[in-house]
Amino acid sequence: MEDLLKFLFDNFGIFWVFLLLVPFILLSWLYAYGTKKETTFVVKDKGTLTHGYVNDGNGQTWTNFMIYTKDGRSLKNVNSFWYWKWRSTELQAKLQKGKKYRAIIYGWRIGAFNVYPNIVSVKEIKK
Repeated sequence: MEDLLKFLFDNFGIFWVFLLLVPFILLSWLYAYGTKKETTFVVKDKGTLTHGYVNDGNGQTWTNFMIYTKDGRSLKNVNSFWYWKWRSTELQAKLQKGKKYRAIIYGWRIGAFNVYPNIVSVKEIKK
């Protein structure tokens, strides 16, 4: 027990980083896989949504690709570490207005925090 306490006190910074980082990673993984579902939609429109602030030309902003569906949903299309998805730009270009798609998505729509479900993969449904 003394060795454990000595270790914790000697490595106090590392201990707290580890203590805070592990739950964040675990919760992120649970969110990505716990909210995963299959859905279908018809693309009404596509666009981008820019977040952040600009102050005299300096500032931090980031952009999400967005898909707006005919049934009134908004879905984001961004890269995802947990699903090893790195080609959001190509996916955005592939989706066409008026066409129907089957998709795997994860996440919730939380308006107060500007959070949208993310598209993981899509496949066109041929008529």
